[in-house]
Amino acid sequence: MAAQQELSGPAPSRISLGACLLIGAAGLLVLGVQPLLYGGYVHEGRIGEASLGLLAAIEIAAIALGSAGGIALLARVPARMVALIGIVVTIAANLLPAAVPLLLARAISGGAGGLLVGVAAGAIARSKGLNAAAAAFLFLQAASQYAILQWFASAAAPGSAADVQHALAVIAGCAALTLPLVPMRIAPAAHAETGATKGAIPLSGWTGLLASALLVGAVVGIWAYMGLWLEARGIAPERIAPMLTASMVGQMVGALVAIAVGERGHAGLRAVVTGLGLILIVALLFLRGADGMMGWSLVVGYGFVWMVLTPALTGFLLEADPTRRSLPFAASAQLLGAAILPTVAGQLIEVQGIDTVLIACSAAVILGLAMIGAALGLRPRAYAGT
Repeated sequence: MAAQQELSGPAPSRISLGACLLIGAAGLLVLGVQPLLYGGYVHEGRIGEASLGLLAAIEIAAIALGSAGGIALLARVPARMVALIGIVVTIAANLLPAAVPLLLARAISGGAGGLLVGVAAGAIARSKGLNAAAAAFLFLQAASQYAILQWFASAAAPGSAADVQHALAVIAGCAALTLPLVPMRIAPAAHAETGATKGAIPLSGWTGLLASALLVGAVVGIWAYMGLWLEARGIAPERIAPMLTASMVGQMVGALVAIAVGERGHAGLRAVVTGLGLILIVALLFLRGADGMMGWSLVVGYGFVWMVLTPALTGFLLEADPTRRSLPFAASAQLLGAAILPTVAGQLIEVQGIDTVLIACSAAVILGLAMIGAALGLRPRAYAGT
């Protein structure tokens, strides 16, 4: 019953939802070009290699915090205005002169991108098909990031950091074309029976957000260091890029499968099963290695399972928190996890080696799966049987 509760107000239409998702994907587009952008900063002497992890963590954390801020603004400010502010600041931040401190510039850009993610997260939280909407958002992210990365890769000459930033600014400007399709209001989802849009997130919701942060952070952590791990396992550098590219295709296919699955079955159970599948893939990579067709299959399978798992976490949050109060913050929690866990795991490389990073992230996946069970067990009594 709780999973089918009505919202206080109409859910966004497919066109409106699509516009919000496109805007949110534009806010996350930088994640697809970080290797090019950050590589440009290093080559231009704007930052040292040792500080790249800090830069990435700051930018992703700024996106997460901006997303949470965007959700808070949606309760008071028209959604189109929130999106417009995010677009304008994103453009301005990517056109800042090199004299502006780099960490500050990327933090501003990240915060503005987070506002755009907040618009998408708010629309997803109010949509009737949570799992399908979340999966569609992930597909748009993966497809757009893959497209811009391939576009730069196919260029005759490698682009500078300024070229990448200009591309991000142009794409943000193009996203403004969808503003007329964005609903004026994307108010927070309400409790079905009381109609209340305010109130504290229940403990089950907080636990569910923690589970989401752990799982996405751990999965992104494994992905972030996959290239280094493959090289350490003897895979030739010229073979690593095609393997990772193929894995990105696997991600897009996984997101499409998640869209097709939609609301069928229990999202929490699907998250647990796919999480165990990720651990199995990592274990097989350790036991068998990544050479040959089996290695390719495991790396591609990792991307596929990852994108089936992540949208299931949105549906799981509804199962854990039927009040829906935690739903708009799902993206913020996942982005915070993606900012913190890979950075912390990276510190293990100097101490214990690259294998320890993957093992630690796999342990975080197990902890996240345990938190899923805890969140479902902590549901408010009125919904415990739903």
